[in-house]
Amino acid sequence: MWQASVVEEELIVFFDGDCLLCQGVVKWLNRMDGDDRLKFAPLQGETARRYGIDLSDDSMAFVERGETYRASEAARRAFWHAGGGGVFLAGLLMSLPIAYRDWAYQWVAKNRKRLVKNSGCELPEEGMSRKTLN
Repeated sequence: MWQASVVEEELIVFFDGDCLLCQGVVKWLNRMDGDDRLKFAPLQGETARRYGIDLSDDSMAFVERGETYRASEAARRAFWHAGGGGVFLAGLLMSLPIAYRDWAYQWVAKNRKRLVKNSGCELPEEGMSRKTLN
């Protein structure tokens, strides 16, 4: 009997661990990720250093099959792989010219800490600990 081999692909969302907006997006992605395909790692952590992800004002990176994506393409791929409503959002982003979506992404990234004030430490969401890398 023929059996397909299991392909282990790494899908890691790198986010600014000091940003409540970024943490909120990660929680939202986690809720959509019904197949538990995504892993999450702060830009300030050891996993980011190991993958060569720098602390930039992009606020997000996405690693898929060894390739690193930044800005709106990182967000689009993370939404796509999360599934559910994320697929719709990824399709919507794909319909926009990349120059526009990168401009909007950079504006939000640059202003994220002003848009959402950090008023304390966010508590981890249930089920996140097994998907969060250091």
